[in-house]
Amino acid sequence: MKSAVQTASNLNKNSSVRRAKGTSTAWLYEKLRRAILSLTLKPGENLEEKELVERFGISRTPVREALIRLASDGLVVLLPNRGARVAAVDLSDFPRYVEAYDLVQRAATRLAAVRREHSDLKIIKSAGDRFERAIVKGEPLEMTEYNRDFHAAIADAAHNHYLATQYKHLLDQGMRMLRIPFAYDPASDDGLGKHLNKIVVEHRSITQSIVRRDAASAERYAHDHTKLFQSRCLQYLQEIGTEGIETIR
Repeated sequence: MKSAVQTASNLNKNSSVRRAKGTSTAWLYEKLRRAILSLTLKPGENLEEKELVERFGISRTPVREALIRLASDGLVVLLPNRGARVAAVDLSDFPRYVEAYDLVQRAATRLAAVRREHSDLKIIKSAGDRFERAIVKGEPLEMTEYNRDFHAAIADAAHNHYLATQYKHLLDQGMRMLRIPFAYDPASDDGLGKHLNKIVVEHRSITQSIVRRDAASAERYAHDHTKLFQSRCLQYLQEIGTEGIETIR
């Protein structure tokens, strides 16, 4: 198996550029995170500590700290004494993931409608706008990240840090699966453009429910949003020949 450093040799064209002291961990974390989410670094690829140190010209400490952060996101699996491996995407566990995601998303969105403050609304709307601009640009990775930001803003608006932590963890853990709706263009009448339009309509409906403090509508739209994501992923899996994935009701 090729190492991640060999596979991602273009991750950093200017690895020798000096960075401010104390910023290497965040810089490498973001660099590797984007490569994993874009599938430049594929599931199962190795992230050797020594090779990362040599490639990016930083010490072992920030490399280890970046890998630990990625592991907490569920994006890598730490290996004893030698780095990490990009986490696998377990499609057999998809039904349980969607089940948990749906329950937490509904709860967080409902509470956001009840507890949101004016400052929360500004953040939610701003994230939604960034997502829509990413659609215009046609950037699947940006769509994935700004979609995550939109829902993370709703999590914060619920003003329950236990719930927000779990919701954000599910968003981070599933970002490679969540990327499917923004990159997959099926050979059917329900093309990518139509699907993205549905997402925008649902984002706006969720936002307006939160603005109106309509908790019941907010939860209903959140549930519909999960089902839209699920149906898109199932459509993709069926098209590539994967069978036996359950659905939520």
